[in-house]
Amino acid sequence: MELENQELQLQKRTQTSKNESYDHDRNQEESFRTEEEVNPKGYQPTLEEFEQLKQQLDQYQALVQQLKKQADENHEQMLRARADLENSRRRFRKEKEVALKYAAVPLLESLLPVLDNFERALDAADQSEHHQGLQEGVEMVYRQFLGSLSQAGLSLIEAEGKPFDPHQHNAVMLVPVEGVEPGLVVEEVQSGYRFLDRVIRPSMVKISN
Repeated sequence: MELENQELQLQKRTQTSKNESYDHDRNQEESFRTEEEVNPKGYQPTLEEFEQLKQQLDQYQALVQQLKKQADENHEQMLRARADLENSRRRFRKEKEVALKYAAVPLLESLLPVLDNFERALDAADQSEHHQGLQEGVEMVYRQFLGSLSQAGLSLIEAEGKPFDPHQHNAVMLVPVEGVEPGLVVEEVQSGYRFLDRVIRPSMVKISN
């Protein structure tokens, strides 16, 4: 009986020892698994690897700076292109306005010889004593015609007695005139005309020297 008790105690001790050994191995296994989860590759980066990572980071940063610089340049080009486009639009609008403003110039230029003929006819009538009625009729038509053109924006350039202006007068002859200072228009050979603010034909004049 006593022998049996000793064997039971021995079996209990053996089982307890096995259990403790199993628990120890299990705890150690869990500890290893936790370390593997923390560091799956199971190694520590070397100094050389750190240097490589740093070089890669520097390269990426340089690439980011380059991309940012390119983006800034593209933005500047876009702004310049937009400004050029706006300037082109503004210039086109101005040119269109000018073209519309002076659209009547070709027609008026074609009518200037008609006015010249009226003036020559009136000058000839002044020299004749037998065409007073004709002169009055021609002069009335001329004034009406000139008035209509004036309403359209045409105006005569003042010349005789005015200082010579190369922008409005075209000198055809220098004439010595006693008692007249040089540079004055002493005679108008052909009338000059202005449309709005643009000279479409300068006056042909003689000026004193």
